[in-house]
Amino acid sequence: MSRIKTAKIFRKKQSGVKNVIKIIFSSLLLLILTTALFLFINENYLKIDFIPTSADIVHFFGGGGKPYIKPLDNEAAVYFIDVGQGDCEVICTKNYNILIDCGEEEKSDEVIGFLNYSGVKKLDLIIATHPHSDHIGGMYRILQSFDTGTLLIPELPENVIPETVFYEKMISSAKKTNTEIKYARAGTKYVLDESTSLEILAPIYNGYEDLNNISITARFIHGENSFLFTGDTESLAELDILDSGIDISADVLKVAHHGSAGSSSKAFLEKVRPKTAVFEVAEINYYGHPRSEVIERLEDVGCEEFYMTSRDGNIVIVSDGVSLKVTAENDENIAA
Repeated sequence: MSRIKTAKIFRKKQSGVKNVIKIIFSSLLLLILTTALFLFINENYLKIDFIPTSADIVHFFGGGGKPYIKPLDNEAAVYFIDVGQGDCEVICTKNYNILIDCGEEEKSDEVIGFLNYSGVKKLDLIIATHPHSDHIGGMYRILQSFDTGTLLIPELPENVIPETVFYEKMISSAKKTNTEIKYARAGTKYVLDESTSLEILAPIYNGYEDLNNISITARFIHGENSFLFTGDTESLAELDILDSGIDISADVLKVAHHGSAGSSSKAFLEKVRPKTAVFEVAEINYYGHPRSEVIERLEDVGCEEFYMTSRDGNIVIVSDGVSLKVTAENDENIAA
């Protein structure tokens, strides 16, 4: 066979292989696009339970925020997201998603990513406990990234309204996205279903000079289980909460002000009597948080389990209405 004929046959075979590869690649691309479209339609419209979500698929291949806990229809999951020296909590039930604080601005990508990879599409309620940057620094970006029903903020006296860029950006973003802005009122209750609710306990007054004491305090109830979120509330506001006579008992306490000695007074903790305490704190911080005296006070009132985002990473506590199950990003480091 001549060299010319051999070369023609070789080129023909090469062309055939290329065509097969193109067909396979095009088919795979079409399959991927069709699957993505179907997942989008299912997640947003059809909502067929046994079809995996895009978040499920991402986590199946080892991606996304960890730990990935998808609560069942009868469960509620409370996420404590590690944002360093700051606060960020998410409450997820079958039909509601609630965000409490979000940490500093530089942590907003991590929060947005965690929410996306956890399958959160909408935030029905955002609680900005008080206008310090370690709690609301990145909130404007959260508002820009998620459809949000209501932004709940404390009503601030004129003389303490912060002239910070983060606070101004948060309010501006809420207005631009048509998010309803409401002032927190003690006694307001959000009923999520017949056994699930979120009650606003504080601030009792809005005349505090220290912004920490204006922190929104909220109590989440799921069946027989309860969680208390305290922002940076300090002893003065704690005393006012106690004087109000409102029920502050809780199985799980998000410890106030990252474990500062000026919060979590003995009288306050005796009324809460938590079994589990969560500290949201950076591994290296200049405040000495959490303070050893706060841990001792918690132990004195019978607290049995202590978790810290600095040590345990992201923490998820799932309630089935009767019992609680804790899972953390760094499970091997947990020492209850």
